[in-house]
Amino acid sequence: MTVLDSSVSVYRFFEEISQVPRGSFHEEKISDYLEEFAKERNLQYHRDEMNNVIIYKEASSSYEDHEPLMLQGHMDMVCEKNKDCEHDFENDPLDLYIEEGNLKARGTTLGADDGCGVAIMLALLDDKDASHPPLECVFTVQEEVGLFGAAALDEKLLKSTRMIGLDCENEMEVTTSSSGGKRVAAVKEFQYEDNDSPVYHLIIKGLSGGHSGEMIDKDKGNAIQLNVKLMHMLIKNGIDVRIVKIDGGLKDNAIARECGCMFASESSIEEIETIIEKGFYAIKAQYRKQEPHFSIELNRCSANKAMNSSDSEAIINTVFLAPNGLIAKSKEIDGLTLISLNNGVIKTDDYKVEIIYSLRSPIKGALDELTDKIEMIASIYGLSIHVNSEYGGWQYDPHSQIRKQMKEFFNEKYGIDLIERATHGGLETGIFKAKIPSLDIVTYGPNMSGIHSPDEKLDIDSFKRVYDRLKDFIEVL
Repeated sequence: MTVLDSSVSVYRFFEEISQVPRGSFHEEKISDYLEEFAKERNLQYHRDEMNNVIIYKEASSSYEDHEPLMLQGHMDMVCEKNKDCEHDFENDPLDLYIEEGNLKARGTTLGADDGCGVAIMLALLDDKDASHPPLECVFTVQEEVGLFGAAALDEKLLKSTRMIGLDCENEMEVTTSSSGGKRVAAVKEFQYEDNDSPVYHLIIKGLSGGHSGEMIDKDKGNAIQLNVKLMHMLIKNGIDVRIVKIDGGLKDNAIARECGCMFASESSIEEIETIIEKGFYAIKAQYRKQEPHFSIELNRCSANKAMNSSDSEAIINTVFLAPNGLIAKSKEIDGLTLISLNNGVIKTDDYKVEIIYSLRSPIKGALDELTDKIEMIASIYGLSIHVNSEYGGWQYDPHSQIRKQMKEFFNEKYGIDLIERATHGGLETGIFKAKIPSLDIVTYGPNMSGIHSPDEKLDIDSFKRVYDRLKDFIEVL
């Protein structure tokens, strides 16, 4: 049974793609869907080895001499779910429902980022009555894990010199620039030792999380940072701590909502509980407004192997000392975060602990300085550093013609004064601008919130309005 009104094309296509698994690195099925969509409509298309898909649509009647227009969105989604949710992102369809005018998914992320962009392009491609210039609809993969699909796309397949990006979250705004970024991992290799001491599992949960580009300046609790803070308190107070494993966060570009550290200790449970309780109330006081559901658990468990104290302290000290969160605000654009980093993941696997950071800034020197700081701290404690991706920013263009056209059109037709917004998030627009320097770019999208978390929701009325207005705007291009 459908949840949305299937007579509305963008609703129908969003609900269809919500039935198709499309987590990052697992886009084969959604690429198959797009390929079949193009074949059924006799539309020219190209699918590359990474599963990026471009679908071309010839100009409508009397638009043959108009310059082509590129529309772009990414098909992958962040796969986050609540701890008690059994959803299998590689096989299960999303369980959609409507609540107070918003579309949500039970227990999981919704994938409105950027399923909305995908559905908008599909609806335009499917509409036989729409008036438009030649369209180049670009569906990319692996955006959420490093913009890898856009980076690999062959720009020679595109003729457009103007672009509307559809990865945007406010119908009253147009995005005008984006941040560059880098992903840095600090890695500690270790050997387990035999253990016959009691073992405990300290779990941080109940945090709200969110997108590390958009929410990093909101002083949200990071579960990895808070767990390590408590572990540091234990060590500082003379408690024996030998890590068995530590795992938290799911994506480097999402603020970690949960983190668990399993550790062995000869110290008494009474001492451990006293210190953790004291730390809990201190954290609760600090985050009482922004994280009202923050909670901790300390459970007894068992393990016959553990790291030694030295390696355990090295991991805890590295995380504790390394910078995290908001670093600097822009002095030119009011409210814009200029420099940040997010400790999004910590994981134990194959005799190593990996601490993963997402660094963001349009200033390359700032990214390099943060990398140097992490590397310097890590080297003190015997960790190595790996940089696994780096991408450029999209600089503000004061002379953008398509942005000017869009703002004038929306003002004249709808009486709307679109707000220009620079974002601290990394966007594929920066990748495409580097590939096609002449590309004139603007981005637009419907109202949504809570992206990259199970609280994600999409304003369904806004979704339809955005599609209708974009369709009208494209008609005048």
